[in-house]
Amino acid sequence: MDARAERIKLFTAVRNILYATDGAHDAQTLMAFGRGDCLAKSAYLVQGFHRLGYQARRVRWLYRLPDQPPEVRLLPSRDDIHSAVEVLIEGQWTLVDATHDPALAAAGLVVAEWDGITDTPPAYRPRGPVWRPGDGPEPTLGVCWEDALDAEAGDRYQRAFNQWLRDVRTGASPPI
Repeated sequence: MDARAERIKLFTAVRNILYATDGAHDAQTLMAFGRGDCLAKSAYLVQGFHRLGYQARRVRWLYRLPDQPPEVRLLPSRDDIHSAVEVLIEGQWTLVDATHDPALAAAGLVVAEWDGITDTPPAYRPRGPVWRPGDGPEPTLGVCWEDALDAEAGDRYQRAFNQWLRDVRTGASPPI
């Protein structure tokens, strides 16, 4: 297999793992859980690119949570932090974002395809600068959810969000 095909195969394998915030949050448990969030998927991609002999790094940015599920209104802020990957290909840093699995396209979420060379579209549009290692402190939220939100409301949102993702996959939920 040529180098480009190997990159695409890695990307596709990670992208096709179910996206969920109630799954893995790191690369080590992503395959065991069979689902994970952007932290897990980006960490797994970085490790995979390193195994293929590429320089790769996690990048992060602030974004706005989608409009669904309705419980998003329970949050003190709709801002969150997204993680994706940049990989050095032929002297160029290339954005690779494998966050959303293909079934989530039905909800209007960005499901990337990748040609193995150029940037993928980001799963969530950045609201401000993209943070890269060496840029200083990583982005943080202006509102600490744990301080501004009671645990029950936060749990209710997380359960509703992951149920919404499952419903999208079965066709039982509306798009954003």
